[in-house]
Amino acid sequence: MPTKHPRTYITHTPQVAHALDVARTRWPEEGRESALILHLLDEGAKAVEQSENYAQEQRIARIRAIAGKHSDLYGKGYLEEIREGWPE
Repeated sequence: MPTKHPRTYITHTPQVAHALDVARTRWPEEGRESALILHLLDEGAKAVEQSENYAQEQRIARIRAIAGKHSDLYGKGYLEEIREGWPE
């Protein structure tokens, strides 16, 4: 089918064959392997996005959990004293 989009070719390695078998059980009504691959790509992208969002949320939660815990380590005016020694 003519298209202006770049094409990607994939060899049916054992890994690809396994992924297609899994896709056939998930989308049994889909007969075309190219459509199954598109489904797998969509689901994989969603999983990665969710994983990245989850990791970011976990990092933020850890930062919030420790925020302010060690605020008593430095005395009042500590930053101003340090900055006085820095060149402008």
